[in-house]
Amino acid sequence: MCHDLEASACTDRNPAVQLDLRLIATSDLHATLLPYDYCANRAVPGRGLSEIARQIAVERAQVPNTLLFDNGDFLQGNSLADYVASAQRRRRAHPVITAFNTLGYDAVTLGNHEFNYGLPFLSAALAQARFPVVSANIATSLGRSPLRDRTFVPPFAILKRTVVDREGRPHKLRIGVIGFAPPQIEVWDSDQLAGRIRMRDILDSARAWLPRLRARGADVIVALAHTGIGPVEPEDGMENAATALAALPEVDAVIAGHCHLAFPGTAVPARPGVDPERGLLMGKPAVMPGHSGSHLGVIDLVLTRQSAGPRRWAVQDGRARLTPVGAGTGSAPAPLRQAIGPDHRAALAWSRQLLGQTRVPLHTHFATVAPSAALDLVAEAKVAHVRAVLAGSAFEGLPVVAAVSPYRSGGRGGADNFTEIPAGPFRMRNVSELYLYPNSLTALVLTGAEVADWLEQSVSIFRHVLPGSVDAPLHDPDRPTFSFEAIPGLSYAIDLSQPARCDPQGRVVRPEARRIVGLSRDGRSLDPAERLVLVTNSHRANSARVETGQRRVVIATGQRVQAVLADHVRSLGTVGAAPTRSWRFLPMPGTSVVIAAGVGSERHMGDLASYRPVSLGQDGQGFTHYRLHL
Repeated sequence: MCHDLEASACTDRNPAVQLDLRLIATSDLHATLLPYDYCANRAVPGRGLSEIARQIAVERAQVPNTLLFDNGDFLQGNSLADYVASAQRRRRAHPVITAFNTLGYDAVTLGNHEFNYGLPFLSAALAQARFPVVSANIATSLGRSPLRDRTFVPPFAILKRTVVDREGRPHKLRIGVIGFAPPQIEVWDSDQLAGRIRMRDILDSARAWLPRLRARGADVIVALAHTGIGPVEPEDGMENAATALAALPEVDAVIAGHCHLAFPGTAVPARPGVDPERGLLMGKPAVMPGHSGSHLGVIDLVLTRQSAGPRRWAVQDGRARLTPVGAGTGSAPAPLRQAIGPDHRAALAWSRQLLGQTRVPLHTHFATVAPSAALDLVAEAKVAHVRAVLAGSAFEGLPVVAAVSPYRSGGRGGADNFTEIPAGPFRMRNVSELYLYPNSLTALVLTGAEVADWLEQSVSIFRHVLPGSVDAPLHDPDRPTFSFEAIPGLSYAIDLSQPARCDPQGRVVRPEARRIVGLSRDGRSLDPAERLVLVTNSHRANSARVETGQRRVVIATGQRVQAVLADHVRSLGTVGAAPTRSWRFLPMPGTSVVIAAGVGSERHMGDLASYRPVSLGQDGQGFTHYRLHL
């Protein structure tokens, strides 16, 4: 069998029968069903499954043999998802499952965010699916080998379809579909999954299950791999394993995801085993269809009937491409609009509930370069909640501070992916806008030294800036901006002339490097041995690489940070204040850096006054670039 599109020697010398098989794929939808931004309370053409549905119809009409897949991260990501997860006595199926049923998906796999709302919620949602849900490396208990694991959902499915060849003659075809997800799920959501979900390495599971799938008669094997495009060489527990997975001989095509990138395309650089121009991983056709319904992935396979050997069909040729939203014509199919319309209207009503008022605008355009009123409010809510819970406990006298992140801060989400809440009414949708994920609140006891290390990991999103540099790019593109954390209850400076202490995975790679200087609280230097309560969330607490000796979880009740924030605003009625000047970049005379902010950021340039900002104009993606003088 051959997957190299230029290997003409693989052409069957006596091609008796050929047929065309089209694989259509979505990934990382994050509950984006309609072209609507619930946080901004407005329509946003150019995203969403309903927009993609038009192109799905076009792609299906062009080829008689088609299959439609989703690659995971479909249940979480916006106010619609949060509404469904919080609704009491809800009888309707989950709107995403309803949409998949309506559009006739053939199979899906699970992503890491499917587990954010807990196993009971996930199981209830999947029970309404009229299609196979597969994943080979997610288990409820591990056996001596992957084949002896008790998997959470079936590891694979064999789709038996009647297809027609190029002459219009019918044939039976067996398409094997197998799923994979990042093994880090067990860590990221351990507060909800500990003792209930166990993860296998993607490659270990694939090597065990793929031969079984072929032995069961699969003519073609499609890997639904909720994992990014990483190195060719396997690494134990690798998060981004799509390239190494494609190297396995049984795999015919790969649907990748998780990283929110578009492949084929320029977003993924060429490297050994990765051809972003032709959409090949190890010579196999592969797609990664962006996120939030931005793209549709299409893989076209040419199958040739075998006259001998164990397989009835072989892949002779394969081509991969992406189709952006809006490429189809006409409106979304009426059955889909009708099916999810009631859920959309209910989510709108829920998201528009008035919780209180904010005195000042709350935005995240500059939250990674200057203190932010938006992050201050989240920290205030978290600290107030934890102080109340700790009252009367052995930890009551300890200082309480909170780590907060700008979850909507540009990056791969685009120029509209920033929090922008005007002064005035504060509604339920603004909670999701400030705090995107359904993480539960967690509080840890750390020493001052451990808090400093926590901040060092956060500020590794910044590039190393040499004194005297002019317009140096500030952010490291390998680190998403939402991985930045500030601790508003502390004061400190960030020395960008120092290299990052930690790598993008949070591992200490330069022990001698220190960017956090002058760490203090209430005007007093923070003693490295002093104990503090650091309020964070379950995901950050579970995945933090901070080396600790006495780290101790003091609160892990499972209460969601979103609920804590909503209750805080509701109880106070009026919230928001000018940002506290708690942290800054250490001055570097004669040095300037460049950042990218979102649509409307020019209204908030006053937050950058100390850096003498200069607007450099807007790029083709809608980001506005600014020069900051350090």
